[in-house]
Amino acid sequence: MNRATPNRPIARSRSLGALAIAAALLPAGCASEASGDDDTCTGDKCDIPDGPDADLCALRRADAFNDNQLAFTDKFLRWSCNDVDGVTESDRGQEYCEYFAIAQLPAANEGEDPPGPAVVGRNLGADYSSGTTEPSIDLTYNQITTLEEDPTAVVAQCVFSSWNSDMPGPVPSCSDASCPEVMGVRVEEENFRMKFEVNSTEAAQLLVEDCSVADESGTDDDFTRGCLLNADINDTAFRKSDTTVCAATIRLSECACTASGSDSLAQMVSPPERRGFPLGTWSDPRGLPTGCRFIELGDGSQTVVTCDLTASDVLDFSLDLKGRCQTKYADNVVVHVPMPAADAISCAPDTSASPYADSCPALPWLLQP
Repeated sequence: MNRATPNRPIARSRSLGALAIAAALLPAGCASEASGDDDTCTGDKCDIPDGPDADLCALRRADAFNDNQLAFTDKFLRWSCNDVDGVTESDRGQEYCEYFAIAQLPAANEGEDPPGPAVVGRNLGADYSSGTTEPSIDLTYNQITTLEEDPTAVVAQCVFSSWNSDMPGPVPSCSDASCPEVMGVRVEEENFRMKFEVNSTEAAQLLVEDCSVADESGTDDDFTRGCLLNADINDTAFRKSDTTVCAATIRLSECACTASGSDSLAQMVSPPERRGFPLGTWSDPRGLPTGCRFIELGDGSQTVVTCDLTASDVLDFSLDLKGRCQTKYADNVVVHVPMPAADAISCAPDTSASPYADSCPALPWLLQP
């Protein structure tokens, strides 16, 4: 399996992994974290989801048309920050939303000062091969007993960031004298901007450009058509974000839509001046799950969110606190891709150019199940 970093950021992202996806649906064909290629895919060393593109697209289609978590709305394309099953450890955070934890622990030993903030599971480079900060927390006896005194105390934060990896800092809310902090960590570019190359303005624009082509899959299902196109171009049918954006884009292309202004469709979907796709929750693009809040960056971008972790969370999940962020919050911290108003695009469907042009709605990205 080729795990080289691609020349185009969005293409062919591969990963380590810790949990095998459902073996009956996604058969062997993986890589071992310790020894490279491993066709047996045993234990907890399996790769990111792999298998027939049609099977992966069926999974992503089920995500996109979940009645309570629809990916396609009149104003947004949406998906949660949660990685799909099978993406774990060093590769978590591929959905234009990276996440990690920051903990402020009690003193390691009685009479000592508390340690500085522990940044747990933060991605460190352009892809999985750069690893993360320490993924686990080693608790001493004194730390355990102190945390047990008040299990409900908030002692850590999950951080969800959609700040694009190619969008430089500083944030407007920082000045020479002050900057927002999370558990003692300054909200600066180095600490809170996404790291993966696939999580960038350029990558999102390239995805839109790549998917603005005529379809050759032969399927009448709009979502599957876009998903299979993305699989052919980028080999990322396992990702919610790529499949959703490509499915919406191919419909815009089939309906011969162009941006009414000077921007291209790629720039309209992922404007170069935007810090990143805004975060929200399923029920409210400006809301968040209970226990979560936006970190004000001074630009209203809604690209950094923190969510409470208690002493009990730290005690129970010290071996994988980032994983606790995933299970407790990531399904309901949602990436929102703002889509244009109807008067901001111009469409001229031509059935001679596309066999799917005769079914173009007013908002072509508003796919139906």
